[in-house]
Amino acid sequence: MPLFDTDAIVIRNYEFDEADKIVSLFSKEKGKIKVVAKGVRKTKSTLAAGLQPFVYNNILVYQGKSELGKLSQCEIKEPFNKIRGDIYKMAYASYIVELIDELTIDKEDNQLVFSLLLLTLRLVDRLDDLELITRVFELKLLKLLGYEPYLDSCVECGKELGKNIRFDGEVGGTVCSCSAKWAKKISLGTIKYMKQILRLDYKKLLEMKIPQYARDELFDIMPYYIQYLIHKKLKSISFIESLKDMS
Repeated sequence: MPLFDTDAIVIRNYEFDEADKIVSLFSKEKGKIKVVAKGVRKTKSTLAAGLQPFVYNNILVYQGKSELGKLSQCEIKEPFNKIRGDIYKMAYASYIVELIDELTIDKEDNQLVFSLLLLTLRLVDRLDDLELITRVFELKLLKLLGYEPYLDSCVECGKELGKNIRFDGEVGGTVCSCSAKWAKKISLGTIKYMKQILRLDYKKLLEMKIPQYARDELFDIMPYYIQYLIHKKLKSISFIESLKDMS
């Protein structure tokens, strides 16, 4: 059908021609899509407000023969204004949508991923424990996409985990001293919390008290693992690191 409507969350946008923008969105029915928003850079454009990053919209798109659809209508459902009004919330939300952009494939629908993204942005908008929200999102997203880290034993030799445990991003799991490769140190306590995050629902997770040592290890390990998966540095993680250094 040339016209379709769907709920969608703005991932990013960039300028195109003199007055247009190309907008990348993650949609409920069609997964990650890109559309052209004609004339949106003009001051009188009615579409501009809905095309800012993180905004949750219902959109109407004309899909012709071109790879890019043309955005016809955009109705804001949730603007997430608190995110854009807080530099810390904006930094973590930027990281979250960057993960969606890097780890998903164009036009591959995944309603579970859409629901996870929408719930996570709502939590970032309303709550203050941004690190916990983000760590939960990372692990839940990786599980949905088939990249769940292996945490039950040593990936290399199969032995039960004891002392000197490390996390190897290249193999996607824990290793013991049998592995000669460099990997990130990880404690049994942090592994326990990772397993709980993967298993529990959000109501229980948001009540969870994760000690600082585990938070520090997760902040070190999770972006490291994801960057192995995508084979490049995540742009938004540097911004988060700079904010942590300032606080």
